[in-house]
Amino acid sequence: MKRPRLWLRWSLRDLRARWPLVLAIGIVLAIGTGVYAGLGSMERWRVASNDASFAALNAHDLEVSLTEGTTAPAGSLSRLVEGIPAAGSIEATEERLRLQTQVEVKGPGEEPLLVPAEVIGSPSASPVPIDGVYADSGRALRAGDEGRPVAVLERNFAAFHDLPARGELRLADGNALRIVGLGGAPEQFLVTRPGGGEFGGAEAGFAFVFTTLRTAQEIVGGPPGVNNAVMLLDEGAPVGAVRRQLERALAEARLSGDVTTLSEETSHRVLYKDAAGDQQLLDIFAFLIMAGAALAAFNLATRIVESQRREIGIGMALGVPPRQLAIRPLLLGAQIAVAGTVFGLALGLMMGEIFSGVLESLLPLPEMRTPFEAGVFARAAAISLALPILATAIPVWRGLRQTPVEAIRVGFRSARGSGVAGLAKHLRLPGSSVAQMPLRNALRAPRRTLLTLLGIGAVLSVLVSFMGLIDSFDATIDRSEAEIAQGNPDRVVVTLDGFHDARTARRVVEEAPGVVAAESQLTLPVSLAAPGAEGFDGAVTLLDFASPIWTPTLSAGTAPERGGREIVISEKAADDLGVGVGGMIEIVFPRRLGSGFTEVRAPVRVSGLHPDPFRTFAYADSTAAAAAGLRGAANRVSVTPGPGASSNEIARTLFQSPMVASVEEAKATTDLIRNRLDDFLGVLRLIELFALALALLIAFNSSAIAIDERRRENATMLAFGVSTSKTMALAVAEGLIAGLLGTLVGLAGGLLVVNWVVDQTLPQTLPDLGLVIAIAPASLAVAAAVGVFSVALAPLLSARRIRRMDVPSTLRVME
Repeated sequence: MKRPRLWLRWSLRDLRARWPLVLAIGIVLAIGTGVYAGLGSMERWRVASNDASFAALNAHDLEVSLTEGTTAPAGSLSRLVEGIPAAGSIEATEERLRLQTQVEVKGPGEEPLLVPAEVIGSPSASPVPIDGVYADSGRALRAGDEGRPVAVLERNFAAFHDLPARGELRLADGNALRIVGLGGAPEQFLVTRPGGGEFGGAEAGFAFVFTTLRTAQEIVGGPPGVNNAVMLLDEGAPVGAVRRQLERALAEARLSGDVTTLSEETSHRVLYKDAAGDQQLLDIFAFLIMAGAALAAFNLATRIVESQRREIGIGMALGVPPRQLAIRPLLLGAQIAVAGTVFGLALGLMMGEIFSGVLESLLPLPEMRTPFEAGVFARAAAISLALPILATAIPVWRGLRQTPVEAIRVGFRSARGSGVAGLAKHLRLPGSSVAQMPLRNALRAPRRTLLTLLGIGAVLSVLVSFMGLIDSFDATIDRSEAEIAQGNPDRVVVTLDGFHDARTARRVVEEAPGVVAAESQLTLPVSLAAPGAEGFDGAVTLLDFASPIWTPTLSAGTAPERGGREIVISEKAADDLGVGVGGMIEIVFPRRLGSGFTEVRAPVRVSGLHPDPFRTFAYADSTAAAAAGLRGAANRVSVTPGPGASSNEIARTLFQSPMVASVEEAKATTDLIRNRLDDFLGVLRLIELFALALALLIAFNSSAIAIDERRRENATMLAFGVSTSKTMALAVAEGLIAGLLGTLVGLAGGLLVVNWVVDQTLPQTLPDLGLVIAIAPASLAVAAAVGVFSVALAPLLSARRIRRMDVPSTLRVME
């Protein structure tokens, strides 16, 4: 009974003597395991929240969308659905009307907000509401609202501009709607906009307005029409077969449109794909932080035990059994393990709260599910418990295998074979033997030096990779913005509410005050494909390549010939399709036939490439409009504003024009993508802070343990008259060597991680984006400063301990 008490008291004495180191190593482990546990839960939380949110609002199984600018009589899409052979497997169908327009709404500032918008009209009295609209504040639409001028404003837009749940908005045609609530629908869980690709963030400058179907039809005027229908299928219904039948029915009715599944809906696809893709990225960083913390904890715990080797040797000389000698250092490892596990689980729970809050701000879903992930935390706790005990068991095992004389030996002779210190004999090093000590100390214990620089390098790899990704995203968006704004940085794009006569549209826009020059354009949705490559959706803009207003930069090839079947695509698109200048690709585009549209496939030649990093942008000569049956038509106008004129002023002038849907700066798309990426990068910056704290803790611990290991050497130098300042300078020099080597490892590792993420992970997460790898010199300087100066200057924190050292007791051989 007395012996366990003795070991307990002895371990508590060790804890009192080394509690700062035990606590610091425990925090190092806690950061690693806490970040690992917190990040490891993200995908499960996101998938569970997505599932619950889509189910709560009866998200559609199939959707029919007519080509932009076309409508069908009310009831015709429902009859088309009822007429297919598989109609019996369709549980419910709803017709909708979606309108592109502008809205003016009073914001918190003096100037009203004027932004592009889409009005979505859905039946409010449906017994089974499909893609239901929920209200986050205020109220949702009711059956009695049918035909009344009331609406629910999309909550993300309202939150971005700090708008209340009650108010009024005006549409471009003069109609006014009363806002009764703020909410959303499944298609707007992630707010994208027409032409915005798979990037969210559109809430900054694009508004969705939900109203009843009859209200939307009254806004348009004329006979009631629809351009969209959504369906719920019975459980187990053959979705593919129903889809093919609907496509055939559309073609037979001479209606141009798409039939898509819920999984193809941008919001649904991106939310689930991002959950998996982002988790891959987060797993990389979580592993790097965990690896850095593990290496550091392993190294530091090992060095603490090795600093007690004299006590182990004395115990062996006195005849104490090896099993009893192993208890004391193993108890120290257990203390570190318990501290790391407790702090790690607490930090993991805190990280979980932080990241769940981040998810709610990034993905404001109606249903959020962030349960405690026991499996993830159990793995993190197992690592925290096992590492320190293993780190103490290895040096104990090595120490107990030595003879007592070898174990008691201290100083440079304690390193078996003196490491690679012998190499220094062949080097002509400047200075005295004292000045050469830092380098020789690093060489004579290469295993310890290697573990130290690997721990520092792993954490710095995280810092460098974070900074590199942030810099790369910024450089990519800057490159796209420069391409869109080149030659005309103030260019404005006027989007029409459909297809209009190009000359008429140009004249209407040119008459607006502040407009210097205008040019009609035609933008069509297309799909691009090539043999052996996966196709993708994009948009082709038909324009005059001799335009003084704006034309894309040609990084290779030439402009398309007038009247020829040629196209200019991005360098990223060319890489993905496996073609170059002169290669052939296939595009699918809409062709107008009478009052409707049909899809056409056609081979085209790639005449040139442009440098915009987004692969969705393609360009062709304006004469290609004839192939789409739209000769002389336009749905966009590119504008050069006059000196001092802004897009907002032009928008207000054109607000009353019935053909204008929106007016915005040409770089609006890159702005919304920048906003979206900034939200995601906020998560990375949060992790970056933990990585920085981990690097500083490792530097402090490594320095404190090095001072403890060198205590007899330092006492010897002090006894022979070496000053305290010179002793500290030697410790700083040794830390500088470790910091430099660790920084080099970290910089190299960070660059490798950035390249691997860009080549392997981001193409799955952001397939439309060709990321430009760029690491700013300032980022490298910050990483180098953290790696070099933190490790080099950390010994100064132990200066007080050196000054107060009891030299005789430290040099005492027997205790």
